Amino acid sequence: MGSALTEKCFLAGEAVFREGDPGDVMYVLLAGAVDLKKRVEGGETVLSTVDEANEFFGEMALIDGRPRSASAVAVRDTKLLVVDRPAFESMILTNGKFALKIIKVLSERIRSSNDLVSDLIETLPKERIQRGMADFGLRFGEKIHDGGIKVHLGDLKAWVNGRMGIALDDLDAAIFRMLKDGVVRWAATSAQTKEHIVLPADFLVRVDRRAAERPAL
Repeated sequence: MGSALTEKCFLAGEAVFREGDPGDVMYVLLAGAVDLKKRVEGGETVLSTVDEANEFFGEMALIDGRPRSASAVAVRDTKLLVVDRPAFESMILTNGKFALKIIKVLSERIRSSNDLVSDLIETLPKERIQRGMADFGLRFGEKIHDGGIKVHLGDLKAWVNGRMGIALDDLDAAIFRMLKDGVVRWAATSAQTKEHIVLPADFLVRVDRRAAERPAL
């Protein structure tokens, strides 16, 4: 049986594969973006987003023969190169650079997955929600004069729900409590509309997991 490389297109929101599916191919991104998601209590959490050309995913099904450990969903219209097992094995055996890249990527993914699983298991729901809020704010928020970040509340809840696997009811309750306690506040422009909140600078410093990892300069 010969090896094969084919191209396949997926529309935004379309599943490339689902967690638990059998897998006999891997994928290389040609254009677009794909979220890799895993089921958790309350929904799904996004493990990572593949959005750079020539990044690959789904290779574990070819390495260990087990069912898919996560789902892959197109974030926008996406074109993928489909690599079957014979083609994958041929590339490993004949292309040393590709084999080394596979080793490096697997090592990084194992480390990242271990960190994520540890985070999901060891942190309280309140801490997970606050970390997700900080992550969203730092990625998509609008920095304001006092160092805080203004975010759209609906977008924040949708993002934390999808990325962290937190149920929307739990998010609503947690954010209401934070607003009541003054941990976060309504934006001045949203006193009536309730559309935007501000994540204060001290909240971001305390909650942002990346801040503790940054070396002192």
